[in-house]
Amino acid sequence: MMRLPSLYQFFRHQVSHGFHRHGITEPATVDYVSDILARFAQRRQFHALRDADGRPLEYLVDLLEAWQQGEAASPAHGRFILRHLGEYTLFMSGIFRERLMVRGELNYYLAHGRSAYWRCADCELNPRQRQVYRHLHLDFGRISNTLDNMRREQFPLPPSADNMLTAFWRV
Repeated sequence: MMRLPSLYQFFRHQVSHGFHRHGITEPATVDYVSDILARFAQRRQFHALRDADGRPLEYLVDLLEAWQQGEAASPAHGRFILRHLGEYTLFMSGIFRERLMVRGELNYYLAHGRSAYWRCADCELNPRQRQVYRHLHLDFGRISNTLDNMRREQFPLPPSADNMLTAFWRV
C-alpha cells in the first residue's frame, strides 16, 4: 500500500525546492510558510476571523479593524489577529498576486504584511519564533515574489482554472 504525503509534507517539499532556487534557505521560514499553505488550503482556516454576525473577514481593511479592536480587548487576541494578518497578506500576495495587481492593492498588502510580522516579532517571547517573524518582516517582498513565481512555474493553471480557484476562495 502506497502512503501519500500529508498536505503539509507536500507543501514542505515544494516550498523547500522553490525557496532554495531563490536563495531562501532558512528551514524555520520554509516550515512556517509550508504550514500557512497547508492550513489555508482549508477555507475555514483562511477565513479564521469573523465579524460579530459570523461572516468571514475577507478584506484587509476589516482585518486591520479587527486587530485594533482585538488589541484593545486582549493583547493575546490582538497578537493572534496580527499573525493571521501577516499570513493572510503573504498568502494573498504570493498566491493571488494577479488579483491584487488588477485591483491596485499589491503594494498595500505587501506593506501591511511586512508591518504585521515586524509587530509579531516585537511582541514574541520565543526567540526562535521571533527570528522567523523578523525574517518574514525583512524578506516579506522576496518571499511573496517567490510564492508567486512558484505558483506560476510549479503549479501553472490555465486562466479558467485560476478563475475557478479564485472563485473558490471568494465563497
